[in-house]
Amino acid sequence: MKEQALKYWQSLKEQEQKLLIVAAIVFVIFFLIMGVFKPLNAAVDKAQSDKARYQALVTWVNNSVVKIKSSASTHQVASTSNLSVLVNRTRGQYQINISKMQPSDNALRLTIDSVEFNKLVAWLDELSNKHGVKIDSLDLAQDSAPGYVRVSRLLLEN
Repeated sequence: MKEQALKYWQSLKEQEQKLLIVAAIVFVIFFLIMGVFKPLNAAVDKAQSDKARYQALVTWVNNSVVKIKSSASTHQVASTSNLSVLVNRTRGQYQINISKMQPSDNALRLTIDSVEFNKLVAWLDELSNKHGVKIDSLDLAQDSAPGYVRVSRLLLEN
């Protein structure tokens, strides 16, 4: 087989040999571009867009937390009812499952395993704006499900 190819190569004119060499080089370059560089560029573009999307989400979450904290600190306490009763009464409509609740004097520390972020924000907004509860601290972590967070510490004050 090798001998046949070599004989065929030698039977070609010099101009045809040069043309085949150029065609082989063009084919190799085309293969590298289409088979290697183009998929790499697509992967890099996707990673950059994912990074930008996640950075925008983190910024939005941080802004929402700041907004919640600032709006909660500007309102006076309107309700004198027991804080744990208020939390238990309002959490149901937002489908919030509290895994740990530690009451103290005028404060309540909560831990929530997994909750939809928008529902958490709406619930905290209701507590702070309608019931005058102060959000003292809030520690969030992104959950494995998109749009969900874990609340490791939420300190509410009456």
